[in-house]
Amino acid sequence: CSPSQVSSCPRARTQEAMAAVRLSTESGSDTDSIDSILSMDGFPNTCLTFKDLAFTAKLPKGESKTVLEPCSGHFESGELVAIMGPSGCGKTTLLDMLAMKKTGTYSGQVCVNGHKRHPVLFPRIAAYVGQEDQMPAHWKVREALEFNSALKCPPGDAGISRKVTASLIHNLLEVFGLTGVADTYIGGEKVRGISGGQRRRVTLARGVAAQAPLLFCDEPTSGLSSTDASLCVKALRGIAKKMNVLILVVIHQPRREIVELFDKLVLLTSSPGRMAYFGSMAGAPLYMESCGHPVPCNSNPADVYLD
Repeated sequence: CSPSQVSSCPRARTQEAMAAVRLSTESGSDTDSIDSILSMDGFPNTCLTFKDLAFTAKLPKGESKTVLEPCSGHFESGELVAIMGPSGCGKTTLLDMLAMKKTGTYSGQVCVNGHKRHPVLFPRIAAYVGQEDQMPAHWKVREALEFNSALKCPPGDAGISRKVTASLIHNLLEVFGLTGVADTYIGGEKVRGISGGQRRRVTLARGVAAQAPLLFCDEPTSGLSSTDASLCVKALRGIAKKMNVLILVVIHQPRREIVELFDKLVLLTSSPGRMAYFGSMAGAPLYMESCGHPVPCNSNPADVYLD
């Protein structure tokens, strides 16, 4: 988007959609579930396209090291995308470039709905969930979600959208399995609070609470048990489908049940990082078989892909 195209950018259209929701709220329609509100259109369609994205790091001795070779692709709204590959293949580098979080100089182009990504407008429609959970220990779970939602609330809409925001927070607590600890402290070294798995789910819910049609997650399942990891990815899939959010997830060797939850796979190789596969997750086994690497029955496809 460019400043002259604000009315056509996804964030602006999102605000228009929320305005329509407010009108229905004021007229007395049911606002008990955000699912019923967003089921009409969800967030506006927000597609992400990248072309020839590449990154080369400068070493202390003046040498250059290619971290990620040029790669291209396209993601549609409502997709849950897995970015996989061995350590050092450039998974986080690719995610950071797509999310406009990479501080180093890189090459390539990223477009939103066919328009070149704008440095001012893009952060308004994108949310990023990093590997570290940075939250005050004395925050309560509900307060953490309300804080992120308030940060992204358009100017002048705080009072009008209070009912919509409250309904959104309520449903996020249910989707991420946090209703029982909604009024519990986040906790820390000196404050007793929620568990590590619940803490990670709070971080993901905060990203969704920002009400952005683009969500980038950097290894949200790292350090979690298989059960907690499954709960996180299932919640993300539900958000992607119900709210039409494009979610990109860097994930390392998930179990079979988690692999099947993703719509699309971006598979990278290392030394240097380059794209080995880009397509549907369901079509990956057939592609591997055509390359002479069939996936054995009853095995985890993720293990085969990484091997």
